[in-house]
Amino acid sequence: MNLKELAQKMLNEGFNPNTTNVDDSGYDNLPDGVYDAILEDVQFRVSEKGTEWLSLTFTIINEGYENRKYFANYWLTEKQLEQNIKKLWGHAAQVFGVELTVDDIANIETAVVEKLQTALGTQVELELKTSRWKNKQTGEMKEFQNFKLSPAAPF
Repeated sequence: MNLKELAQKMLNEGFNPNTTNVDDSGYDNLPDGVYDAILEDVQFRVSEKGTEWLSLTFTIINEGYENRKYFANYWLTEKQLEQNIKKLWGHAAQVFGVELTVDDIANIETAVVEKLQTALGTQVELELKTSRWKNKQTGEMKEFQNFKLSPAAPF
């Protein structure tokens, strides 16, 4: 199917570019709880505004959520830097059995990514908990889903 055929198919199925909500990806956050997950990918990322983070992609294997993705992000902003480096360093050692050095941390975009990629395929326990708060400036309710990683429980 070429792009023209795809566009016509979308219109025939009721898509209206003027009214259809295109900001809903169809994927809500996973419900809070504990999941069995497999580490699938590790990437160093930079947003258009320059925000840096390390992203670990997990695939959920629990029944009812099979193959759903969860992106565990370690934000490297000034406000969260020390907290997230501690969390990342601890997870590397305690969950993935990966030893990181001070030099690795200094080269997070390459050395940490390469070392954590040796843990691809590792099964972990992923715990999710959503925090909610009111934005003081806008009054709008905000939420953020926090994660904890643990070694997978033996069978």
